[in-house]
Amino acid sequence: MPSNLEIIKLNDLRLSARLISEQLRQGIHSGIRVGVGSEFEQYRHYRPGDDLKRIDWKYFSRSGKYMVKESTTESNLHIRMMLDLSGSMNYAEADFSRLDYAKNLLASLAYLAYLQGDSLSYYTLSEGKIEQKVSPTPKSFQRILYLLETEKANGSWPLEEFPEALTQGRNRELIIWVSDFLQKENEWESLVKAFLHPRKELILIQILGEQELSFKLEGNFVFRDLESGQEFIQDGKSVQAEFRKKFQTYLDQLSERLLLPKVQLLRVSMQTPLSEVVRSILNRKQLS
Repeated sequence: MPSNLEIIKLNDLRLSARLISEQLRQGIHSGIRVGVGSEFEQYRHYRPGDDLKRIDWKYFSRSGKYMVKESTTESNLHIRMMLDLSGSMNYAEADFSRLDYAKNLLASLAYLAYLQGDSLSYYTLSEGKIEQKVSPTPKSFQRILYLLETEKANGSWPLEEFPEALTQGRNRELIIWVSDFLQKENEWESLVKAFLHPRKELILIQILGEQELSFKLEGNFVFRDLESGQEFIQDGKSVQAEFRKKFQTYLDQLSERLLLPKVQLLRVSMQTPLSEVVRSILNRKQLS
């Protein structure tokens, strides 16, 4: 199985997405779905990876065919992909950046959604603004890959002005937001709450480096704020305990505050295989 570094160094998001998709072929259904609804709409043929409990065995006894009941909640799904392009996404470990990891992850999810036939749109948060870059069209997938290839991260946020039109739609959506979810005050909490709606499910993918999670540096290092550009020299060992405590406190508080209806926070290390992250999203439980 190719490592994250080997996949990212291909510098080809389409190929990376296909490789990750191949790693998921065994044992799971490659569909991004919100869940199983209660209103029966139609039958469809059983596909490998479907829950066997969903097969209509009475129908099978009559026809000899494996058919699955499909509901209205399993069609017409729109997936909105949102990428944080603030400067902290340039954080790098093991020869690739957080942004590299995010690009390959989104490309893989977009590819699976494209195969599924779901509609796609793409947004970025950069320089204090949320911008829609791709609208849902038959060519959305190709357009998203093209833009991901060239995206750069820089600057800081919070938002200059929240675009309320982004949250006005009432269609059923799966919103996938990829970021480090680092904040100065409560910027991310406010933004996530603005998107809450009974017909919208939010998957928040928080990408963090191993050093951010464990902080095992020893010796003098130049620490640089990737958003402000400020630098200072500090002995890593001397600040290790304090950093770990404060960072863990922040993560715990963020997890607690984002325990919201139809919101799931998925925290991953940059060393976590991309295929494992995609699998976690595909196998997630329906959110209440």
